[in-house]
Amino acid sequence: MHTLKIVLRSWWRNKLFVTISLVSLVIGITCTNLLTAFVLYEYNIEYNNPNRDRILRLTQTLPFAQEEMQGTFVYHESVPEIISQFSEIEAALRTQSVTHAKIRVNNEDFSDLNLLSADSTLEEFFPIETLAGKVEEALTHPGTIAISQEVAKRCFGTTDCIGKLLEMPQSDGKAYRIVAVFNLPPQSMLKADMLTSLKAQAGVTCSILLKQGTDIDAFRQRFETTELPTLLGKGYYRTLTLQESYFNTTLQDSDQCIEHRQKALLSVGLLSALLILFIGCFNYINLSFSRLLKQIRTLHIESLLGATHRHIRWQLFVDTFLMVITAFLLSILLTSDLLISFNTVVIANLSLSYLFSGQVIPIILLFVIILSVVPAEYMSRKIHMLSESSYRSFFTGRKKQRIVAALVTLQFIISIGLLSAFMVIRSQMDLIEQEGSRYKGIIEFGIGDSAHSPLQTWIEEIKPIAGVKSIVPSQSGLYPISMAVPRKESEENDLLMLELYEVCPDFLSIYNLELSDAKQTFNLLPRTPIPAVINEVFIRYLVPAGENPIGQPISKYIPEENEKGTIIGVIKDFKKYSLTNNIFPLRMLLHETPQENFTTLTIQFDEKNRAELIDHIRRLWEKKYPNTPFEYTAPHKILMSYNQEVTDFSRILLMYASISLFLTLFGLFGITHYAIRQRIREIGIRKIHGASPWQILWLVNRPFLCYIGIAFVLTIPVICYSMNYWLQQFAYHTHLGIIHFLLPLLFTICITLLTVCLNSYRAARNNPVESIKCE
Repeated sequence: MHTLKIVLRSWWRNKLFVTISLVSLVIGITCTNLLTAFVLYEYNIEYNNPNRDRILRLTQTLPFAQEEMQGTFVYHESVPEIISQFSEIEAALRTQSVTHAKIRVNNEDFSDLNLLSADSTLEEFFPIETLAGKVEEALTHPGTIAISQEVAKRCFGTTDCIGKLLEMPQSDGKAYRIVAVFNLPPQSMLKADMLTSLKAQAGVTCSILLKQGTDIDAFRQRFETTELPTLLGKGYYRTLTLQESYFNTTLQDSDQCIEHRQKALLSVGLLSALLILFIGCFNYINLSFSRLLKQIRTLHIESLLGATHRHIRWQLFVDTFLMVITAFLLSILLTSDLLISFNTVVIANLSLSYLFSGQVIPIILLFVIILSVVPAEYMSRKIHMLSESSYRSFFTGRKKQRIVAALVTLQFIISIGLLSAFMVIRSQMDLIEQEGSRYKGIIEFGIGDSAHSPLQTWIEEIKPIAGVKSIVPSQSGLYPISMAVPRKESEENDLLMLELYEVCPDFLSIYNLELSDAKQTFNLLPRTPIPAVINEVFIRYLVPAGENPIGQPISKYIPEENEKGTIIGVIKDFKKYSLTNNIFPLRMLLHETPQENFTTLTIQFDEKNRAELIDHIRRLWEKKYPNTPFEYTAPHKILMSYNQEVTDFSRILLMYASISLFLTLFGLFGITHYAIRQRIREIGIRKIHGASPWQILWLVNRPFLCYIGIAFVLTIPVICYSMNYWLQQFAYHTHLGIIHFLLPLLFTICITLLTVCLNSYRAARNNPVESIKCE
């Protein structure tokens, strides 16, 4: 108790140093705990699945010549033939999913649900907690369905809903009887809100479960060299383990109920957290040594009064250990407060209970013990052996100055590096948002069969709605059907997916699609029986080099009997999916008047009237189709969702760059505060000899400007290499520029000068006589 009183009294006398040390440690430990838990959660995906090491997902090369693509598409009928050739396979699972599904319960609509149709073997592959009923019945009996606990409470207010009915408008309004309520375990890569039996479909995804004791590596090698029925005839499948599939973000996954995670995001997040912990620990160690300098005299006095070396070492150990443990306990409270925000930023599902689970808590405790016991033991052994003069010589000597300079420079490297990386990612995000600007204030919805729902009637009813700027009909809107066509001078099976549009000319203006020669195109438009435009990618992959396609029939480049139309113009490429993927070639037929197959309306409106517009259209829809929910697509939202990974990177780097810079400047405040107190007499003597306040400020700030300059020079090559490597994953990306490095540099300089000047300005303005007396 006596030792504790001495420690707390020391803390009170040095409130500034203790506060900075404690805050730095709390933030550093909190960030590390959160990111450690996040990384463990993601890397241990399917942790609760006893069969996870025996499950393989099948993939095959899809016929796109623009890029090599692996997809999970498998013909429904070919699965039995595939598994029959391998005795090592215990079971197979075929799945098909519908995302953003809608259901109707008691005349109330519920949307944005994930519906998974699967074989009866689903529970052998993914553990499912059954809360009521039997999930197996939903997977084996058509017309039945299992719903998650969340959906049950959302739709019925209780999980006691077995036997009740729900309608599925996307399945022709068919009613399903609820036979089970389930929960998916934590860390499941399966995200399904509803489960039902699999109908006979042309395309599914397929997973296989190997028998116990199977040599997985040998099996995979044999499986991937065996000719099997693929999309292109006889070919070869590849296999992915569940973890490989989870971290494969380039996989064209047909099952949208299976989640994927960008592995680089985990690495960057964990690295950022460790760097922030380093900054926090440096602030703690540096300021603790500064604070303990004052205790040297006290320790010598205690020795003269009879205190043993063991007692002094214990006192110093308690001081250090108590600081870290206090920081750890406070970090738990901060972690609890930040958990929801953290989950939002990194799109995670962490819970406080998981942080204290067997996966995480042993690592965190080991980390805290190392962080507290090792420094405490070292400082308690080292400091009590030093005299005041030797300690002061070490702390104020050149060796200590070089150590501090190196560590401060490293802090600046971390801060400038994270800020520069954020600037590059922000530029890529700006590129995405720039492309997405053409889709703002636009929605599309299909009216069904135009023969039974007159297109012109819909247009006339929507035009008077407040905020509507224009309405354009088309065959299928911005996301049309595709057709596989052979590439020019291609080998067998070297195919391209060609997007087929049929629209009115106003479709080009509503989406701000730019023509290479607009004047020529619109001159040819009224004089061509069936006018068509193509994009730049079409020319690159389907038109012979050097040939002008204008005036040529489409059939010259697309060997299809029913393909008609004459090319009158070229649209500049536009992006509507992820910027990591190449743009597909397109053929767009232009009709002056809407055709019979036009069943999609594209509406451009004032964003201020968005809610009113959608509500008005919904009422019109429900009047015409009372049993079918109103559905629409927002192209801007779709584009941003395809590029969500860039947004995640941007958020996490901004968060950690801000924290690292804050901790760096927080530590600088403490360092300069102590340094100025140590040099108060020197400053007074310089002023007596004629130094101005500005010269004093320059004297104090100059070392830190040198540290920033060195950090900047060392940071540029590292960030250039790493960010160039990151940008290569994008088919369309920004380019590194001086602005990406200059702005973080200027920002860091300004904030640093402000922080240092807050401490040094008063010393520069003090009366030098008083400063010398104080010393």
